[in-house]
Amino acid sequence: MLSEQKYGFLLVLPYIFFLIIIIAYPVSYNILLSLMIDSKFSFENYIKIFNDPIFPVILYNTLIWTLGSVVFQLLIGLGIALLLNKDFKGKKILSVLIITVPWAMPDVVAGASWRWMYSDVYGVINDILYKLGIIKMRLPWLGDINLAKIAVIIANIWKGFPISALMYLSALQAVPTELYEAAIIDGASYWVRFKNITLPLIAPVIKTTVMLTVIWTVNYFPLIYVMTGGGPANSTDTLVTYAYRVSFKFIEFNLGAAWATLTFIIMIIFAAIYLKTVLRGH
Repeated sequence: MLSEQKYGFLLVLPYIFFLIIIIAYPVSYNILLSLMIDSKFSFENYIKIFNDPIFPVILYNTLIWTLGSVVFQLLIGLGIALLLNKDFKGKKILSVLIITVPWAMPDVVAGASWRWMYSDVYGVINDILYKLGIIKMRLPWLGDINLAKIAVIIANIWKGFPISALMYLSALQAVPTELYEAAIIDGASYWVRFKNITLPLIAPVIKTTVMLTVIWTVNYFPLIYVMTGGGPANSTDTLVTYAYRVSFKFIEFNLGAAWATLTFIIMIIFAAIYLKTVLRGH
């Protein structure tokens, strides 16, 4: 007769095996690959990265890409969640249009659609802005260094905010309605109710969602690659897109593995600091 501990271990054994095959082995192999040059152990790949003038550019791009995406996904997602938490006519149709369409659309399709909309020749965005009198000439959204950064961030905000909205909506629906009723009786305004009831109760979900969104955004590859390929002049290249290009365009697999490993280390450090300082409330 098996003890409870042994029986429990047997139950989770397939999951442990799955993690080893899917996560531990690829990560370990990637780290090993990054430390090899001509079949010899070396830190040369990492020295190359830190000495490469493109390194600070890629870090800056990744920071802007992540910060811009996460902040607006948080704000828009929370706003949509607050809206959908109310009962009104057409709520289901609105939720499908606002949340389901961006979330369900494949990444490559979304990237190709946004690339078409941003076209300076036939793009609908330029057409709308021109007809509204906001711009006097068609803008090369994906051909200008600064505009390209903004363009890919906007596309990512649209693609990513539904996840945040769903997380916040779930948290909002768990808030007891009795608290709001009591606050209304006391004469509390909407802002006071939001500040003193809603925000404190959904804060744990917001903190967790922000951490997950940062990790997803840093590692998000398809949208940028389809829209700009990292250009123009590396202006939209992030750690993951540049690691891909180094590996499969420049055919330097060891150096590309080093870029990928560096991204992994940065994310581990970020998650550790975030967990310690934010999620634990210190």
